[in-house]
Amino acid sequence: MTKKNIDNLPMLKKKSNETQQIVEKYQKLMRTFTIVKRILMVCVVLGCVLFFVFVRTHRVDGVSMAPTFANNDRIFVRKTEKPSRLDIVTFSPKEKPKDSYVKRVVGMPGDAIWLEENKLFINHQMKEGVKSPDSNTDKRAIDLPDGTIKINVSVEVMKQLSGLTKIPKNKYFLLGDNRNHSTDSRMMGLIESDQIEGVVSFRYYPLNKFGYVR
Repeated sequence: MTKKNIDNLPMLKKKSNETQQIVEKYQKLMRTFTIVKRILMVCVVLGCVLFFVFVRTHRVDGVSMAPTFANNDRIFVRKTEKPSRLDIVTFSPKEKPKDSYVKRVVGMPGDAIWLEENKLFINHQMKEGVKSPDSNTDKRAIDLPDGTIKINVSVEVMKQLSGLTKIPKNKYFLLGDNRNHSTDSRMMGLIESDQIEGVVSFRYYPLNKFGYVR
């Protein structure tokens, strides 16, 4: 070995050490990146699982909720949320358990109700213990209590509601926004809470209507 090579040994050793440090830093960085990537993958999978546990998708079929929803609109439904007044919900009819309808909550459990032939009156402002107007009284001749909604119902629903003074616990009266083209509680009667799949919260299609809905 020449004297020049011997003189260069410290320099070569220093460069070798620096290279080794760079390699070690790179390996450490790659290990950290791999760990972070795995954590992110687990978070994504867990997020997807939780999303589909608590949220379902629904495709609007028909025009019963126009103008709020159009045919083929796609929406998200929160499955664990309890409906509130005027919320939009999806539910499964008893007669067609495989189907899913989307309607708006108009009558809540505890709301005062009374009938005049096939006319149903719903009032959520009447306090407990306050007697509703006599069902034999002609409502055209008196002022209806504030907040009263009048709805024409079928003979079958009229029979179902006969004798009730309020909407029973865990039952709801649902209507489509497009009343002229909607099959809802006017024909099906009160909808039970276990028929309700969830509360509609978001429309994701079409994209020009993307966003929260009410």
